[in-house]
Amino acid sequence: MAVPTETIHPSASIEGDVTLAEGVVVGPNCVFDGTIGPIRVGRGCRFVANSYVTGPLRMGEDNTVWPGASLGAPPQDVGWNPLEPGAGIEIGDRNVFREGSSAHRAKTDAPTRIGDDNYLMSCSHIGHDSQVGNRIQLANGALLAGHVTMGDRVIMGGGAGVHQFCRVGEGVFFRGLAGASMDVPPWCVAIEINRVAGLNLVGMRRSGMLAEEIQRRRAVFRLIYRKGLSMPSVIKQLRDDGDVVATEYADFIEASSRGICLGQDRK
Repeated sequence: MAVPTETIHPSASIEGDVTLAEGVVVGPNCVFDGTIGPIRVGRGCRFVANSYVTGPLRMGEDNTVWPGASLGAPPQDVGWNPLEPGAGIEIGDRNVFREGSSAHRAKTDAPTRIGDDNYLMSCSHIGHDSQVGNRIQLANGALLAGHVTMGDRVIMGGGAGVHQFCRVGEGVFFRGLAGASMDVPPWCVAIEINRVAGLNLVGMRRSGMLAEEIQRRRAVFRLIYRKGLSMPSVIKQLRDDGDVVATEYADFIEASSRGICLGQDRK
């Protein structure tokens, strides 16, 4: 165990293979269990109080973990032995895990991954083996099941959820209580269950996207959801168009094993 004891509250419990870098602050009643797998925490991270961290876990710098948060716990799988380390979890820099949020370690060969600058609000959850990008916001009670792949800049409203093995493209916005058991294409607005209502224009503008690219994405959205075409026909036209935006959506649709969410006017 390598820890800077002057920044650790005396009520904290740290055991097993745990390394805390310079400037890490561990508040009252936090638990670091490195007996199943190693825990490595980068500089400047702060564990406010009453959080639970178990390995294998690798965390970057300047993350903040609030009371009741749980990081690296075993997959919620009734057939999984919780004493198995699995592939662990890797967390980037400057993430915020608010009260009661949780993220679970992987059961496959690759770790659960959470990128940089993400904000997980109270009681949100990232399931085992998920691959989560950067600058994502999960509102209270937002849930990702296992094996979810999520691009950058996604925002999920309160109580929204994503089914296991689904993919969520960059910039998607989920309304509160929306859900997806199909893939959600980039920059769409997800509503209800497996429905998209349009494009996340506010998010695109805030990202610094040029007006020309926004207009191109609007044209692609109309092609996918407003022309009444079959998906093979949509993909063919996108491939024929051949520009970067068209290719991005063609690749996303072709890679889908679950199909993409429907539009409001498509049955």
